[in-house]
Amino acid sequence: MKKLNFSVLTTAKEQQYPNNEAYAEVMKMMNRGDKLSVKFGTTKTQHPYAWVESKTVAGFKYELDAERMNNLINYLATGEVSNYAGDPMQSDTVEVSEDYQWEVMKQFIEKGFVLQYTPLFREYNDKISAMKSMYKGTVFFRIPRTTENLNYLREHQQDI
Repeated sequence: MKKLNFSVLTTAKEQQYPNNEAYAEVMKMMNRGDKLSVKFGTTKTQHPYAWVESKTVAGFKYELDAERMNNLINYLATGEVSNYAGDPMQSDTVEVSEDYQWEVMKQFIEKGFVLQYTPLFREYNDKISAMKSMYKGTVFFRIPRTTENLNYLREHQQDI
């Protein structure tokens, strides 16, 4: 039997997420004026991302840095589209212990946004779900239901 050559295949470690394509798709969606649904998270390699979808585009991961995050939130709030000057293939990293979604949610709360919460008796025992409807979309949060998180929300007069 002839020996097979698998050198054309790459391993998962060698593949890089095509964030430049995700950036181009987000820009197309914003330029069309799509209403977006957005969720936040962290990749296995500790890069923050937004999970973006609309009525016409299935959800996909869009890795973020501070400028791309600000542009996305600005679009959701005002409908204004801002161009990104940096390299979409470069994104921020977060600490292993940091919950990016929780950090974004806290920033919304500290900026005075009113979030809508799913009543705790209707929610799974280990989660808190919230959302923020904005002019050009909705941001969804699903954070761990811990005593610390509940105390934080109550201290900041959130109606949970």
